Amino acid sequence: MKQKTITDKLIFGVFVFPALAFVLFATDIPFLMNLYYSFFDWNGIGKSMVFVGLSNFINTFANDSLFWKSALFTLKFSLFYVIIVNIASLAVALALQQNKTFSNLGRALYYIPYIISLTAIGLIWKFILGPGFDALYALTGASVFGISWLGIPSYSFIVIVVMTVWQTLGFYMINYIAGLMSVPKELLEAATIDGANPFQRFRHVTLPMIMPAISICLLTSLTFAFKLFDIILVFTKGGPANSTVTVAYNIYKEAFTKSNYGLATAKSLIFVVFVLLVTLIQMKITKSKEVEA
Repeated sequence: MKQKTITDKLIFGVFVFPALAFVLFATDIPFLMNLYYSFFDWNGIGKSMVFVGLSNFINTFANDSLFWKSALFTLKFSLFYVIIVNIASLAVALALQQNKTFSNLGRALYYIPYIISLTAIGLIWKFILGPGFDALYALTGASVFGISWLGIPSYSFIVIVVMTVWQTLGFYMINYIAGLMSVPKELLEAATIDGANPFQRFRHVTLPMIMPAISICLLTSLTFAFKLFDIILVFTKGGPANSTVTVAYNIYKEAFTKSNYGLATAKSLIFVVFVLLVTLIQMKITKSKEVEA
């Protein structure tokens, strides 16, 4: 029995060690290096590194207005995106579940944008809202095509939300469809016999049963919104007037455009702590709902 236990442990170690090594070299060591660099004034390339202690963190909190502006934009975008994409994807999933005829075709049509990279999506939408709309405005004279969608902060925010919701809706839709398929038909039939209308069946039977899917979709959509970067890079580059700068894009600019690598790493650590706190709160809330369900 002892020999079998040792063998089992060896087999377990053989299978687990590669994964642990990957996590160590891909996440843990870079994180510790990031923490180390945050205490230095360094351009990310040269050998000269000046120890500044907590100055990078203090400057970020006290003097970097653009960082806090980007943080507010990221929070605003996250709020709108998470709410809209989850409601829309759940509504689409419910509709496709009800209409079996077009269910497979609908899933494919909604999922196709998700397999296209956000960089390509950004370039496509930039062309549509630029030269595309200019040509349509000259052809039709419709005022909607004459609006500077990328030149007005409020309009550019709307475009970014709509674009990201459209691109990612299919992913969350598939998760919600999987959750809806796991709801026992017997419970729905029993609720119908008891006189529950469609809204009551959804509120008291379907919604509690799909809470695990809701938890997953909320978590993934929240992390996606917080780390939004590639669309901003190719679509608006933070404009107009830095009104669409996300925290991720601000960190990128600080490190690779301004060559303030130490300050950028400090900002990234602040951002990591904030995202971790928000994620833990969200998980605690949704997990409690799952338990209640």
